Amino acid sequence: MRAELQAVADHIQRAWESGRICSLAGRGLRARVVRAGRLFDAGVLPVAEAERIAVEAENVALAFGPLPLPPVEASDD
Repeated sequence: MRAELQAVADHIQRAWESGRICSLAGRGLRARVVRAGRLFDAGVLPVAEAERIAVEAENVALAFGPLPLPPVEASDD
């Protein structure tokens, strides 16, 4: 995968791991960037298209804030 695409995928991952964005959106949109990178590597997507997809995915991922964690249920131990 091109370094530029990997950098976007890494940025999205760091953002969800640090709690800055929704982890659900972040995981899916990082996967989209990785898929675009694989399609570029396979010669299916031109570089400009793969980079456009990566930038779009990054912008969308950063638009979703994190959801609160669900409450932890007390066990009956």
